[in-house]
Amino acid sequence: MPKHDYLFVDESGDPGYRLDPASGELVSTPYYTAAVLHLTDEAFVHINRHMAAFRYYSGMNRELKLPREQPAVNRLLEPLGELCESGESVWASAVYLDKRGYTGYYLKGERGRSPYPTRFRNFVLRRLLEHHFRSYAVESSQYELVLDRFEMTLAEEDELRSYLAENYDIPTPTRITHASSIYVEGLQLVHHIANGFRDAPFGRRVSSELAFVNARDITKGPHQERRAKE
Repeated sequence: MPKHDYLFVDESGDPGYRLDPASGELVSTPYYTAAVLHLTDEAFVHINRHMAAFRYYSGMNRELKLPREQPAVNRLLEPLGELCESGESVWASAVYLDKRGYTGYYLKGERGRSPYPTRFRNFVLRRLLEHHFRSYAVESSQYELVLDRFEMTLAEEDELRSYLAENYDIPTPTRITHASSIYVEGLQLVHHIANGFRDAPFGRRVSSELAFVNARDITKGPHQERRAKE
């Protein structure tokens, strides 16, 4: 029986919405994606074995932030997909959106409010976890949410903890940890999942090596999704 679950989360793209004042064109990334790699403490042996073998045969000992088009990315993701599909207590999910068509909260501001990048990031994280937990449950009595480190004030960290704790659609994290991916293999893996969905908001084909990821387009705001269901 697992004693602990770990959810590693990374993003691709920036959480801002900046327009060129002269042309009116978007100068921020036109996409935003977030991905989670979820495993139990008992599954770490499989991840560690895979990463050790990958580093040995590829000769890559640095932080793994590889360009998507590099063949090594496929060799990194394919065994991870096999683990996810073989019942080894490893799961992955992703959400993605087209900023220009986005109708959710915080990115562009609404009702006269200014854009709020930190709350936009938190909102996407919430939607990612809601999406993930609809398909995959926590197998132990506690889980740690491990985020790739980005600049947050103490007040913003407290706001995130409260925001997730107040959401009844997801289990409350036992703890939230901010770490640098340079020393956390799980974050280096989930980075390539998030990066692999950069083109998905625009209808472009996602690599077949990412077929194991439970992915969802969240360009439409949750209020519009509810109306579509009705």
